[in-house]
Amino acid sequence: MLERSLEAVTDVLATTPHVMFCVKSVDGRYLSANQAFAERAGRDGAGDVVGRTAAELFPAHLAERYDAQDHEILESGLMLSNELEVITRPDRSYGWFLTSKSRWIDDDGSPAGVVSVSVDLRTSIDADGPHARLAAAVEVARARFAERLEVGDLARAADMSVAQLERSARRVLGLTPKQLIMRFRVEAGLRLLLTTDESISDVANACGYYDQSAFSRHFRRVVGSSPAAYRAEHRV
Repeated sequence: MLERSLEAVTDVLATTPHVMFCVKSVDGRYLSANQAFAERAGRDGAGDVVGRTAAELFPAHLAERYDAQDHEILESGLMLSNELEVITRPDRSYGWFLTSKSRWIDDDGSPAGVVSVSVDLRTSIDADGPHARLAAAVEVARARFAERLEVGDLARAADMSVAQLERSARRVLGLTPKQLIMRFRVEAGLRLLLTTDESISDVANACGYYDQSAFSRHFRRVVGSSPAAYRAEHRV
């Protein structure tokens, strides 16, 4: 069943332009890829990708980042959604992409690998360009979500006005800057609930909430259950 599903998805995305698709095994080797992925990895076709690792296809600093993402997804089971990142293009230049990844589950429910889709924003790397500035804001949100972080802090990191940052984030990420901060807080909460024995109050504080009830209300609104119920249901 897993192989048939993989084949069906690969067929749909085989020649889709500007969209990279791949599946990696738990040991980091590519099981499948489409033509767009092969070209951006500097290969002629998907057959030249299958069986290889990220380290064999991409510059070391990018491969390390991709592998770290995959490891966290396999360990936590949490999805990576619309991550703004750099990927090589067919001409070996760098471009901005939005990447989403999810754990691939086998028929018996055990992790079989990672599924990844990256959409080319059709924008080259430019140290002063809008995506680079937005990326700077995203990195601040990622690094400092547990602080009393304001949208103005992200705007200053991006060298944009608040209004410019709002427009750019909505257009590229589909999120407002405030929603971006909250996304990182909830993702951190999910990880801590699954991987630690910290109390709900301590998890809330570690994620930037100064009130456990505020954390619980927001968590329930986003995830659909309370932090305690989520931990009880998903903790192995």
